[in-house]
Amino acid sequence: MPGNIQVSVVDGTTPQAGVRVLYQDDTGATLEDTMTDATGLATFAVDAANVSVYRTYTGTPTRAPEIYTFVGAKAGDALALGNAAVTGTTTPTAIVVKVPTNAQGTVTVKTPCGTGQGQQPNIAVSVTSCPSMVDLYVTDGNNNSFFAQAPYSANIDVSDGVLAQQLSTTIAASDVPANTTVNATERFIDGTFEAFRTNSKTISQTEQQTNAPAIEGIVNRVTVNSVNTQTMGQQMIGWSVMYEPSPAITDIGMNVIPYVSAPTFGATGLSWTETPGTITNSLTVDAVVAALDVKPSGGAEYWRVVVAPHAASTLALPTLPDATDNPAATDQVTTQLGILSATGGYDAIRANVFDYDDIVSAVPVDGFATLSYAGNTPPSRVKN
Repeated sequence: MPGNIQVSVVDGTTPQAGVRVLYQDDTGATLEDTMTDATGLATFAVDAANVSVYRTYTGTPTRAPEIYTFVGAKAGDALALGNAAVTGTTTPTAIVVKVPTNAQGTVTVKTPCGTGQGQQPNIAVSVTSCPSMVDLYVTDGNNNSFFAQAPYSANIDVSDGVLAQQLSTTIAASDVPANTTVNATERFIDGTFEAFRTNSKTISQTEQQTNAPAIEGIVNRVTVNSVNTQTMGQQMIGWSVMYEPSPAITDIGMNVIPYVSAPTFGATGLSWTETPGTITNSLTVDAVVAALDVKPSGGAEYWRVVVAPHAASTLALPTLPDATDNPAATDQVTTQLGILSATGGYDAIRANVFDYDDIVSAVPVDGFATLSYAGNTPPSRVKN
């Protein structure tokens, strides 16, 4: 008996029902054409398939339809897809979060479903579709903070939280290729909830001091390095660990992959050029990610995003059953394209590649991911 390939569609913390999910084999034949249920899930028993998820939106601001395709999905995959916040018209709910009375100045309470500010002890927070267990990141006017989790209710009491001063640490890069600029940020994440992000620091030549919250051992620390090599191109290198306030040092040379240029859309799909850098390492390219803004000559604009195993420098777009969903030579097509290397390969990153605003944030814990992309804009799950 085959295993299952599951798709989960969640915007913010709200499961999205009625989202079309299409399972196809390698020939393009339809295996299953279904919808997500009330829990945002669709499941089909199959050993392998190309899986496409169709998103449409109502309300304002207007947003073009989106089609996301996971090429080469396998039994056991739990493919995740979602926007950072609930889309469309929603009615927020007001809750009150009780914080410590020693909080100074303006207190900010950040959750996955809304943010509020005020004076201690009671902070009003406007939220939409919170989960049953809520992450809360609380910061006061002196940048003292704490992270807590609590059951969702109209009144949440985290007044026993301990506000702690920020920790000082350093961020640095080693083995930087010639003529390369490296800018880095650090993100502190629980699941897909980003509690805190540092300011960008240029670390090409010297290490930089950075201040981070004292929430070690609770969230993942994702260091994202933007690498720009003159005349070659741009890459993003991300690595993730359980947060400890230790120096973050990224070996750039050991984590760069070939630079990408000249993406071209044609009748057979996409092609591009890959140019190795000046430093040799043992990394392999595992996947290609392409985002296409398609404006048909006689139809409505749509956004099509594909992740697939890397095979040379070409990508044949899977053919969808509706002809209007397949870019044609007469369409106006703008392409964002990147190639990806990740700890554990394509199998390790495939399921979550469209669950974050930027792809390298999907890096497995205790692993690295590198995205090399053409132009100035990396491919993304949403239209930039």
